[in-house]
Amino acid sequence: MAATPKMLRSPNRASRRDRRDGREGRDRRSRADRLVAIAVALLVCAVSARAHHSVPVNFDQSKEITISGTLTEAKWINPHSRFRIDVKQADGKTVEWLVEMGAVNTMRRAGFEIEKFVVGDTLTIIGWPSRGRDRSMLLRTAVLIDGTRLTP
Repeated sequence: MAATPKMLRSPNRASRRDRRDGREGRDRRSRADRLVAIAVALLVCAVSARAHHSVPVNFDQSKEITISGTLTEAKWINPHSRFRIDVKQADGKTVEWLVEMGAVNTMRRAGFEIEKFVVGDTLTIIGWPSRGRDRSMLLRTAVLIDGTRLTP
């Protein structure tokens, strides 16, 4: 019986085992890349969740404060509309307050018509003070210059 000649392997072709080992290396890298992508996505979600806050975390519902002053800005935007009000303190100094409230559609349904809030008008706001920021509050009731009381 004649011996079959052994075929020589081409130098640029890897053996099955070599190909498998290379693929496993790529699989490990690919798996690590997927884990990093998942970790980044979870981190982004966590930051977004913290940014969109809950009322009890950011506002002290056990205290109610009242401010009166001149409306300097009314932003009717989502996710939260807001007012900026210049309030004159006892010492005569004027400070700006940020008044946060619900989304524009929520406020409209509650009777907060945009036309009722004119920059330059005097406005009284009753609400809950912010836990983390000075001169910031969540609106509970707005009292217009004509005495109209609006509550979301």
